[in-house]
Amino acid sequence: MAPECEAAKLRKSQETLSYHPPPSAASWSRKVNPLRRQARLLPAICVGVAVSSASFAQPEVIRCPSPEVPVTELPAAVLTEYRAEIAAEFEAYFADLSEHIACLDAERSRALSEAHSATKAYSAFLNIPPAERDLP
Repeated sequence: MAPECEAAKLRKSQETLSYHPPPSAASWSRKVNPLRRQARLLPAICVGVAVSSASFAQPEVIRCPSPEVPVTELPAAVLTEYRAEIAAEFEAYFADLSEHIACLDAERSRALSEAHSATKAYSAFLNIPPAERDLP
């Protein structure tokens, strides 16, 4: 066989091997890659767990945010010049405050209803006869 023909066959074999590695090499890479993948996933999993546990530790969302009181600690000249705007801010504040108080009343009713349901559940639990245990 001519050296040129052998070189061409050798190149063809190398190309085939680079695209299709032998089974032993493929199985070795399958063993190594999952470890690398696990090593890369471990920090992501830790961050995910930390974030989710932090979200569980957060207090419940405030259902009735209170409105901000308008600022009146301003120079007298500013207060007289912007009297109409400050009065409008106070009117908006009192309207928002009325909504806030209504929200608090609704939240109080919801909490009392929840407590009433919990009391019923606890009463039903207490009325369940305890399981009799065999003494040794």
